Amino acid sequence: MTEYTGGWKQQRYIPESRRPPERQAPEPIYSSLLESWYRQGRTVPGRPDPEWNAIASRDFWPKG
Repeated sequence: MTEYTGGWKQQRYIPESRRPPERQAPEPIYSSLLESWYRQGRTVPGRPDPEWNAIASRDFWPKG
């Protein structure tokens, strides 16, 4: 085996974390499309899907 000559070095400071990107306002066309889908009862990105929640919350084993 080789000899270990180095030592543990303590890090003197904690590097600054990256800042999250600033949220930009959604495009007007995209916003109106999402609103239209929502009024039609369709699935909209970023909002819960009631149909999926209903399916996923059911018992998976039939009762009988």
